[in-house]
Amino acid sequence: MARKIGATITLDFTTHNPITGQVQDADALPTSQVFEDDTDIPILAPVVVRRVGDIGDYRVTFDASLGNGFEVDKSYNVIVEAVVAAITAKARIAAFNLESPPVIRPRFSI
Repeated sequence: MARKIGATITLDFTTHNPITGQVQDADALPTSQVFEDDTDIPILAPVVVRRVGDIGDYRVTFDASLGNGFEVDKSYNVIVEAVVAAITAKARIAAFNLESPPVIRPRFSI
């Protein structure tokens, strides 16, 4: 999936009971990290928010901006970690590339 540099990215994920498979809230608020290409140090740790009124439904929102450490022509992975029923699990919820915004050229007429 390609995104434009500076875009606001919102991603959803759900948590489930590891024994029954039923949707269940995490024991505590899950965490998230964004990794660039093959680096092992996250460039961002966006805050995870529980969606109101939906059991086990969470979202991560962040700006893929230069100020947050993102770069054009790089790829990124978003990893979340949650503890449900005292069992820790991790998952990649998204992978994306960043592209330059389109260049808008003025039209001239004679």
